[in-house]
Amino acid sequence: MSREEGVKFPLSEAFSFSLESIKRRFGRALVTMASIVLGISFLTFLLTTGRIVSVLYGEGSGVAVQFYQLWMAVIALLICSVGIVNSMLMSVTERYKEIGTMKCLGAMNTHVLEIFLIEALLLGLIGGGIGAVAGWTIATVWQAFTQASPVNIFMVSASLWTEFNTSNPLLLLANPLIGIALSVVIALLAALAPAYIAAKLSPTEALRYEV
Repeated sequence: MSREEGVKFPLSEAFSFSLESIKRRFGRALVTMASIVLGISFLTFLLTTGRIVSVLYGEGSGVAVQFYQLWMAVIALLICSVGIVNSMLMSVTERYKEIGTMKCLGAMNTHVLEIFLIEALLLGLIGGGIGAVAGWTIATVWQAFTQASPVNIFMVSASLWTEFNTSNPLLLLANPLIGIALSVVIALLAALAPAYIAAKLSPTEALRYEV
């Protein structure tokens, strides 16, 4: 039996390690999640705004907004990616000795990789959830109160409610769900390189490293 097969590391343990790491480095986690929240909330705001315009004035009215959304969405996603990569790289640097100790105790490269990827997944999920809800809420309220009269405010609410009840209910929730899914994917992709660096660390070099 190989060493890889002999070491058991359940997914639940990796999840616990990742959650504990986020708690210990809560300040850094907040900075990472802030970039995700801002990027995803902005993206969800743009997508939801375009959807509301389409509901109120017809599908063709949202074409100009969609091109603008695409351009701004790329910027938002890049901001999220850069923030996550920077935060994860700093996290790897701060945890050299911890990684070295784990490897001396039997942790394999795949185990270390799992811990960092799950950590990124949690940050993406939490930050994306907050950003998606915030962006959807702000877009809905903003579009309602920027109408010329109370009648138009009622029209926005009624149109969205009608769409939710008579059409596919997921259409109303599609933009927040897209935001959450994108934040998770971006977080995982951005964390791949830092996680790989952490997984490939030599135990002896990691334990000798001075931050």
